[in-house]
Amino acid sequence: MKRNHLPLKEFINQLKSTLKGKYNAAVWPIAGITLLYLALTALLALLFTRSAMMLGYATMLIMYGMISQVLLAVVEALGILILWFLVTFGMYFVNMSILYSYQDQIKNPNLKVSATTIWKHFKHLNKNQLLRLTLYSSLFIFLWTLPLDIVAALAAKNQALVIAVRIVNFLITFWKTLEYSQAPLLYRDQQPAFLGQSMRHALTASRRFMGGKKLSFFTIEFVVSFLPMLVWGAIFGGVAYYGNYTAIYFIMYAGLIIMLLGFCAYAPVVYLATAQFYEQSKPQSPISVEDAFVKTFKPVEALTGEAYDDAADESVAVDDSEPIVENQK
Repeated sequence: MKRNHLPLKEFINQLKSTLKGKYNAAVWPIAGITLLYLALTALLALLFTRSAMMLGYATMLIMYGMISQVLLAVVEALGILILWFLVTFGMYFVNMSILYSYQDQIKNPNLKVSATTIWKHFKHLNKNQLLRLTLYSSLFIFLWTLPLDIVAALAAKNQALVIAVRIVNFLITFWKTLEYSQAPLLYRDQQPAFLGQSMRHALTASRRFMGGKKLSFFTIEFVVSFLPMLVWGAIFGGVAYYGNYTAIYFIMYAGLIIMLLGFCAYAPVVYLATAQFYEQSKPQSPISVEDAFVKTFKPVEALTGEAYDDAADESVAVDDSEPIVENQK
């Protein structure tokens, strides 16, 4: 029987079964990569803050004709922003590599997610297509929220209206995020068909595939991924706050470190939950992967231009006509 809802208890039991005996091989590379990303992000944030302060100081020197200091500060800030974008997109590709590794493990229980499998997927990712996919997703969500942002800007004096618009915009963003959540996995299942095609087709397919599944996906992600991390963060975040409040900095730093390590240790569960939802939903879904992509891809003739080649049509018409017989004397 086809259904959109996945039983939570059954999902958690399957999650435990998949992780059993294979958690240790995955947690070290995932935790290491996560800590490295957080360290780089924190370092770049500090550098950008310093650069912004230097830029503010340099602007005061313009009155003395020292415009070169401003240019140097601007170049430094732009360089840090470029590095931040590179690190962010690099982590996005790593996330996709981990997600695809867990998808393979679900399909083949003999496989294990490890540093080797993550690196293999990272090397063979079509990064251009995935980059276009995330840019399309961000663009569409932005366009969905833009009209209400304009309304909020025009009605800035009416605080009640502005708050209402912000709430509606948040709900739209949340809804569209759920709709587009399966796009990377649907794209992977149909990757050969995306040659020369627009990546927005993956978003269309995800929107169709998630019809009737959004509540189930949100429930699973909230209970399995978000809630345990929220509880862990509240406990040790509270410990860190107590240490800061009482000026016992050992307790503060210990609370922060334990909280961060706990998040890193739980990361494999978060990745696996997303991949498992997709793989468990496919055989039970009223909409198959193939149905989700119906009437999305352009035919090859349209991509190559043959469908619009009038000269080719005329040559075909001549070939199909009656043979011409010359008059003999």
